[in-house]
Amino acid sequence: MSGKPFIFRFADIEVREREFCLIRSGEAIPVEPKAFRVLLILLRNPEKLIPKDELLQAVWGDTAVTENSLARSVALLRRLLGDETRNPRYIETVATVGYRFLCTVEATEEGSREVAMAELAPAFPSQSVNTVTHRKVAWRRGVLFAALAALFLIAWVVWYTRPRTITVTNITQITNDRKAKIPFIAPHTDGVRLYLVEGMPFNSGSGIAQISVTGGETTFIDTTLREVLVVMDISPDRSKLLVHNGVAIKGLSGELWIQPLPAGSPFRVGNLLASSASFTPDSAHILYGEGRVLKIVNLDGSDPRPLANLPGLIRSPRFSPDGRLIRFWSIQPQGTARSIWEMNADGSHLHLLLPNWKESDECCGIWSPDGDDYFFQARQGNEQSVWVLPERRSIFRGRREPYRLISGPIHFGGPSPSLDGKRLFVVGDEARAELFRFDPNARRVDSYLGSLSAGPVDFSPDGKWIAYVSYPDQTLWRSRLDLTEKMQLTFPPVKAYGPRWSPDSSRIVFDDVQIHKPWTISVISAAGGDLPKPILPANSSDAEGDPTWTPDGKSIIFFKAAAAGEGLSAIYRLNLETGDLIRIPGSEGFTSPRLSPDGRYIAALKVGGKALMLFDQGTNQWSTLAEGEAFGYNEWSRDGKFIYARSNQGGSADVVRVRIKDHILEHILSLKDFPALVDPFANWIGLTPDGGVLPMRDRSVQEIYALDLDKK
Repeated sequence: MSGKPFIFRFADIEVREREFCLIRSGEAIPVEPKAFRVLLILLRNPEKLIPKDELLQAVWGDTAVTENSLARSVALLRRLLGDETRNPRYIETVATVGYRFLCTVEATEEGSREVAMAELAPAFPSQSVNTVTHRKVAWRRGVLFAALAALFLIAWVVWYTRPRTITVTNITQITNDRKAKIPFIAPHTDGVRLYLVEGMPFNSGSGIAQISVTGGETTFIDTTLREVLVVMDISPDRSKLLVHNGVAIKGLSGELWIQPLPAGSPFRVGNLLASSASFTPDSAHILYGEGRVLKIVNLDGSDPRPLANLPGLIRSPRFSPDGRLIRFWSIQPQGTARSIWEMNADGSHLHLLLPNWKESDECCGIWSPDGDDYFFQARQGNEQSVWVLPERRSIFRGRREPYRLISGPIHFGGPSPSLDGKRLFVVGDEARAELFRFDPNARRVDSYLGSLSAGPVDFSPDGKWIAYVSYPDQTLWRSRLDLTEKMQLTFPPVKAYGPRWSPDSSRIVFDDVQIHKPWTISVISAAGGDLPKPILPANSSDAEGDPTWTPDGKSIIFFKAAAAGEGLSAIYRLNLETGDLIRIPGSEGFTSPRLSPDGRYIAALKVGGKALMLFDQGTNQWSTLAEGEAFGYNEWSRDGKFIYARSNQGGSADVVRVRIKDHILEHILSLKDFPALVDPFANWIGLTPDGGVLPMRDRSVQEIYALDLDKK
């Protein structure tokens, strides 16, 4: 073909090269310039394989871009042409090599009619003109036109880069089913429906829920997946979901599965175990985190390629709409703050997105479809809000600071924009839990402590007092058993968990589980008036947890794990008077130590809860009490004859107990239909002094809302 502009026609589509226009079924469709140039090259070479490097050079020239930019352009063209990746009609992907245009193309030289008219021009009478005068006039007109064009360009740049603020004009509740949702996991949309996980996989079960973007009844996708934890992403071509299924194994990693839409048989992504993942812009690969390593892999799990080693556990890695950047949020070692990181698409230039920002604990970010704004959530203390980071840089001010989009009594999180960018879907969370007492003899469940939103709790040895953690603010309180003489013992930023009374009822030991630093163990007076006192030096970078008193009240037994999870946890005994710290023999890889009432035994869990273990302090020997899929929240009965625990098995949960003398395991209470929060701090179980079982029941409101957006 010649270098003149053409009009290309195939199927019901017409592409006008001179006008930079794509017409489908008679309707003009705007196309990004780079994508249009890619289409022109393919149309000028129908049925010919064009290598990726040739396309990159022809379209982008010497501009430094990655193959992701080309893949994004091809994905955009497929969407505009109504094409599919798996069964292409027009553009075929030849893996790792390039692209081929499949359809027969009719090309008409657009300049042919203009040439014919030029040939007729001499038949018309010509006029005599002053050539020099015409040249002067033309020059003056050219200067004037150039000046006007420059002024127009400056005005356009100033207008285009002007600060524009998004405001919320209306809030609509989309779901109203009162089912458990993960507050920081965004729903995903194909433009018609929203997809998310509802329910608890270890209680009443979970499923992939779907609901209209305008609201209505929630239904579930028919799938063979039975332990779905998270819907991680929807492919850019809207044909499949990427889900995290199965029990997490290490570092919250689990199996990756692809669920076709609107229905179909799911298939696993190789044998990968990932902590988080998303599709690449071309829908043909997956970006995923394996611990601290970010990788890219094919949809079938083949050819995994490391991209970057990162500073913490990776969550929600995502490409920018133009394919140039990757952002993710990271959980720093042993519970330190969540933060958002950014790097180039090739893994270079890794840095914090907001290194000097005044807020803290930011996560869960996502770009608007046009790439002009970045939505994320941030928490300061108990206040959580959705924020916006403008991506456009003003020629006078540079990048703007993030600003708060919405906040209020409901905690909004998990932002997800609609395909047209006019709405933002969020999870609204009003967390609340209630304690209920199960009587094993009467086989009935009754409310405990009235309407108090609390847990865990512990009872003083003298039976007169109760220590409890209010939920969700996680402040420590103590009161009489009838909730009189209440006193708040801790205040933000301390987040208390797992209180334990000292044998003389004068002190309480507890975990401080603030998310922006390693967990620590502190002791506080039950009478109040004192600040919590850490049991170990404050400069320790190790995480501590699950404290329990020795019967003489002089020592505390707890577990300690190396910073960043580099080493196994182990169980220690600390003498509070002398400061001596002793590791319990053979306790490497164990957590959740619980001392028997007589002080002879230590019950503990293997990391991951695969086994319930027993240590005899007389013989210094460990033995296995029970093995299972996942045990947790182990607790001694007051008489020391049993250990109670929560057992997760086959997608549901039970309360079980193991008899010490013969290791017989008994099922006490099924939690299958017991509402539970998607929060590890709200799945606690305990015991009352008279042997009743205390589970925490979910009384939260977690629903999806749509925020109508206006940009001015």
